[in-house]
Amino acid sequence: MKYKHKWIIQKISAIIFAITLILTIINFKEIDLFDHSSVITFFESKLNSLIILILVGSILIHSNIGVSSIIDDYIHNQNSKTMILVFKNFLLAVLFIITILSLVYLVI
Repeated sequence: MKYKHKWIIQKISAIIFAITLILTIINFKEIDLFDHSSVITFFESKLNSLIILILVGSILIHSNIGVSSIIDDYIHNQNSKTMILVFKNFLLAVLFIITILSLVYLVI
């Protein structure tokens, strides 16, 4: 992917991240974060779970592009760079899958 496209995607993901973060904070003000049943009720709402999924997805996309840029700039050994990028992509994919499974568990 070209640098221009990465830059645009990173800016769009930052905007989506900011909007969904604001929505999450507004919605969190309505619940008692120290009450387990209140938090579970919050996540049982499909809309709230969707907002959280979009929030985490945008964070992971934004961080993926940012960390890849840092790796490209500072790691010069091609073998090391490839290994680090594969590990990074695996880790981010696992985090996204855990998020999806957690939200599905709470919604169902």
